[in-house]
Amino acid sequence: MKRSQKIASSAMGALLLASGAVAGFSNGIKPAPAQADEPLSPTGVVHQEGAYTISAELANLLDDSYTRIANVQGAFEFNQKGTTPNDELFNVFGTAILSMCSKPAQELVDAGEGQANFFVNVSGDIQKTFSVDVSELDDEQGVLMGCSCMTGSPFGQAYVAGVPLASVVEMADLEEGVNTVTAYGADGFGQPLPLRYALEKNALLVYQVNGQELKSTADSSLQLWMPETVAHYFTRNIVDISLTREALEPEVQGVEPTYRNKIEIANKAEESTFSVGDQVSFEGVADDLGSPIAAIEFSFDDGDTWTSCPTDGATADKWVNWSFTTSFDQPGDYHMIARARTADGVVSPLSASLDFTMR
Repeated sequence: MKRSQKIASSAMGALLLASGAVAGFSNGIKPAPAQADEPLSPTGVVHQEGAYTISAELANLLDDSYTRIANVQGAFEFNQKGTTPNDELFNVFGTAILSMCSKPAQELVDAGEGQANFFVNVSGDIQKTFSVDVSELDDEQGVLMGCSCMTGSPFGQAYVAGVPLASVVEMADLEEGVNTVTAYGADGFGQPLPLRYALEKNALLVYQVNGQELKSTADSSLQLWMPETVAHYFTRNIVDISLTREALEPEVQGVEPTYRNKIEIANKAEESTFSVGDQVSFEGVADDLGSPIAAIEFSFDDGDTWTSCPTDGATADKWVNWSFTTSFDQPGDYHMIARARTADGVVSPLSASLDFTMR
């Protein structure tokens, strides 16, 4: 009987896939995947982002010591479940480069050291300023949501609970022409957003993350979360919300062009050795923020051919946790490349790769 092997999950894999791709996939095993319509070529692999031309061409980089297998077939599974543990989630927030993400603040402190405070002041171009305890409003919502920086890998997904920003906006008597909302943290940090964008995305004023109430040592412990929006806008410790009329509506910053359609392999590459005939499983995560992931694609011949595995029904607000299981009947050293393709036709500018050995 053939054995089933899985490349060991690394610490990064544990962070990204706390309850995701390792088991319990919601969509089941899919039929043998189809082949991608094209190898690495300009069609579908080069895309334009404003003034940038982004190329994903990575073929023919390996030496002749690697075993190359064309059109590898296997069993593919995916889901969009899984949450990042809170200690890992806020550790990442706290060490992120400030130009990429919202300024860090101490959250989820030990009981007794912090307090839950969800008061926020609302001001700007409105008839009367006011304060409100967001947690006392009646329209709490909960949602599983991914969080990613403008550059770098996807790093967080959580089930958050809070009140829609729209509920607070509706309480304000807006002056004519108000088009901008800015949530300010206790340290004065704030990023202006088009009011229409924040409402369309159903931005949440969050007071609970993964079932744990937010606390801080001082000031408010509210956070702003928005689906399909870079973490630069995920302001922490919100004390003020300003609704203003600006001459020019602010632009929404998105993912840097070279970091669109991110993909990670959440397996350890060191000492990954298996026996010929073993069923070997590869696992990982992909997200884009701008467009749903439409397929995960794999190559075992340095990008000459690609196996395309559809992710039908995936949405852009959450990660895609994926798994691809296959076997090999030739011994040798192998190099697997994984990339993602979005619904709007963008191929991952930065693919992910993994070396392993069959004996």
